[in-house]
Formats: sequence, structure tokens, C-alpha cells
Amino acid sequence: MYSLSLNNPNLDFKTLEEIIYKTVCEIACNCLKDVLERFDLMLSAKRDPKKYRNKGLRKTSVHTVMGTVEYNRRIYETCGENGRKEYIFLLDKHLKNETIGRVSSNLAEKIVERVLEEPYRKTAQAIESLTNKGLSHTAVWNVVQAIGEKLEVEEKQIIRNYQQGKTNGERSVKVLFQEADGIWLSMQGKDRPRKGKSKKRELKLAVNYEGWKKREGQKEGYEVQNKTVCTGFYGGRKFKELWDATVAENYDTDEIEVRIVNGDGASWIKAGLGEEGFHFQLDPFHISQAINKNVSHKKQAKRLKRFFRQGEIDEGFDYLTELLIQNNEDQEKLKRLEDLYNYLARNRKGLIPYHLRGIDLPEPPKGLEYRTLGTMEHNVCDIVALRMKGRKMSWSVKGASYLAKLLAARASGTLYARLDELLDGTVSEKIYEEIIEVIQLSAAKVNRKPEESKFYNIRSSPVPFTGKAFTEGRKAIQRLVSNRIASELVYR
Repeated sequence: MYSLSLNNPNLDFKTLEEIIYKTVCEIACNCLKDVLERFDLMLSAKRDPKKYRNKGLRKTSVHTVMGTVEYNRRIYETCGENGRKEYIFLLDKHLKNETIGRVSSNLAEKIVERVLEEPYRKTAQAIESLTNKGLSHTAVWNVVQAIGEKLEVEEKQIIRNYQQGKTNGERSVKVLFQEADGIWLSMQGKDRPRKGKSKKRELKLAVNYEGWKKREGQKEGYEVQNKTVCTGFYGGRKFKELWDATVAENYDTDEIEVRIVNGDGASWIKAGLGEEGFHFQLDPFHISQAINKNVSHKKQAKRLKRFFRQGEIDEGFDYLTELLIQNNEDQEKLKRLEDLYNYLARNRKGLIPYHLRGIDLPEPPKGLEYRTLGTMEHNVCDIVALRMKGRKMSWSVKGASYLAKLLAARASGTLYARLDELLDGTVSEKIYEEIIEVIQLSAAKVNRKPEESKFYNIRSSPVPFTGKAFTEGRKAIQRLVSNRIASELVYR
């Protein structure tokens, strides 16, 4: 129990709240310890001893939103599907106790939520203020790396399945819009490029969506629908595999009749050019950017952009040729105009906006519209750049890649579903051998009743915080004590 003097002249509401919150969290941790150990004992008694051989107790701990919970659980030897030995914690399997290292999934989710918005150090500070658990920024970083690594493993498996023809997405659409671009991030240490002056590497990003829908409450605002995102530090060919695999993982590709692909003209983006139903469009933002960069006169640049925006390609090249002749004696201007001409000429087939080509597009799904392309720069900014670019940030390849994959999962609306699928209750034989070296228990000790935890003088009362405003801590406590097993515990 906590000790508190109401006569303390320095006592204020903030201090009182902090003391009580910490105390309640400590009680909750002890309650959770008791429930887990008693649950583990019950599972041991009900198990099939021939299938699950009791190999002893392992003392472990898990960092939760309430604090650190230390408890004992039994590890069992069993036979896996491949006939090999596996070692499992029945308690974890039964409770679907998914942890990242020794961090509970609830706490890991909160860490991820914050780290996608702000740096690791600030995330650690925020977590400490919002929960009863203090974490270092290194611990936060470790959580992100563990999750990101597992996302990467899943990603590689998706690519392998695609290469073997095993992917079969469930969504069925006639038209799919696809956009891709890259963002250059500053690198650190051994991951800095050795060749050239640049200290940056390109992180590629691709977005797929089914159309546009009006934003609620807005007359002109639109947003893309059913967006899926993939990203990575890959070469063009490898990233194209990831991109195609991501599409195949989500969609029945046999049902897609038309693909509108938007990009800056890179060869890996145009890789499907010539295939039936594949239509490449040069990104309007990159067209405008290239013209602004190479045409110094604003009125000339504006006129040139209007030609290409309206699909008047021949007129645009004729006008650009006139500018080349006019600036024939100015070598600097001439060089820039030649670069612009060559860039546009290489991507001539993609210059006409797709909606001006007379493409026979199926009717859009109910509630959706097919609009002009050019959302990629916005997506790059919102998904990656706001978090990972600027503010003197620099990254390792793995650090940037893992964080970017979490950002992509959030943008796809799959982040929490992916987190739920990351871990199960099995451990490798190598880990098990390390456990056995530490725990040498007899059968008598294994089956001994767990040590009683600390007792707290708590009067009988209704479920805590019933009818009150909920904080995260209050929710956690109420879930614990409203559990049937927890309610049977007697505190003296």
C-alpha cells in the first residue's frame, strides 16, 4: 500500500494523481502476475502429457502499459508439423500473448503509434508520460527494428509466392491505378554511398488504388480509395517484383482489365509498357518540374505546360523546338532546353493524359470516380517525407527501411492487423537450450504451486471505475478485475 499524508503542504492534484495512478498500476501488475501463473497451472493440469512434455518453469518478464510484470510459466516439448521438436509455452499460445521481445503487444502498438509521428527519443519520453513504464530511446528503436524485420520477412515470402504463382488476391476490380516514385534520404556510417559526392540513397515507394471518392463535407476535395503501399531500398527490377507481388497479394489480377501507371519515366516503372491493358503516363508533377527547371522565362514555361496538360503533344514539341532555335547562341539555356526535349521525347508515349487517349474504361465502382493522376508527390510527402526527411536526419539502410515499411503499412490501413500476426508462442530449439542451461528443476519443483504474491488490503467493491471516464490505465485495470478468474482471487 502507498503512504500518503494529507497534511503535506506541497500536495497538489497533479502529485496526488501520479501517486494513485502508480499505485494502481503496481496492484494491476501483481494481479496480472497471479492470474497468469494460476492460468498456467490450470493449463498444465488440463494438457495432454503425451503431446506436451513439461520441461520446467521459466521466469520471465514483460513490459506492459501498467509496468513490468514478472512471472513464471511452463515450457513444453512437442512435435511440430514437420516432425521436428518444438518448444512452446501453452500460456502464450492460449492467451495469444504476442510480444516484441519483452514488450507486450499493447505497449508495442503505442510505441509504433508515436514513433511514426516523431523521433525515437521523443517517443520514449511520451511513452513514459502516458504509461507506467519508462523506456529508453534505444528500447523504442529495438521495438521498431524487431517489427520491421518481421515485416520484411513477410514481404520476401510474398515475393517468393508471387514468383511461384501462389498469390491469389481476393479483391476484384476492372481498373487499377498505380503510381511510383522515389525519395532520397541521407545515410549514415557504412551505409553512405561510397561513390560520388552524394550521401543519400533512394527509397522507392509505390501506391495502388481503385479510384477517387469525395471527402465528406467538402465540395471539391477527393481522396483515393483502397490504397495499398509498398516501399524499400531496392534496385529497379527487385522493387518492380515487390510492386507486382503486392498487387497480386491483394487483387485477382486476372480480373484487372486496365492498369494506369503513373511515374517519372524510370525504366522499372515502364517495365510493363506494351502489355495488353497497360497504359503509362508521365507524372504531371515531373513534367511541370522539368519545364520549370529548364525554361527560365515564366510565360514560355506556362505556355509549354498548357500544351502537355491538354494533350497537344505535337504543338508542345513544335513550341519547344522554337525555343531551341531562339536560344541557339546561349549555350547554357540551349543545354537546359536540350535536356528537357530529350526527357520528354524519351517519354513521348506517356505525355498524353490517360483520360484524353480514348481508352475504353469500364464504369467505375459505385461511389468512385476516375480522375486525373498526379497524387504521387503528395503520397511521398505524407507517407514518408514528413517523418523521415529533413531536421538533419540520417539513417542506416535497415533503420530507414524498417520504419518506412511501418509507415507503408499504416498508409495501407493494415498496420494493426500486421502487428497482430507477427508472433506466436513458439520458440526455437536454440533458445530452448539456453533456457535449459539456466533452469535445472526437478519434477517436484516443476509442479510445485507458484509462490504467493504480495497481498494488498483491498475492500470488496464494484468493478473499479464503473461509470467513470476511461483512461488507458483504467481500462487495463477494469479488464483485469472483471475477468472471471481474476474475480476469484482473494486479497488479504
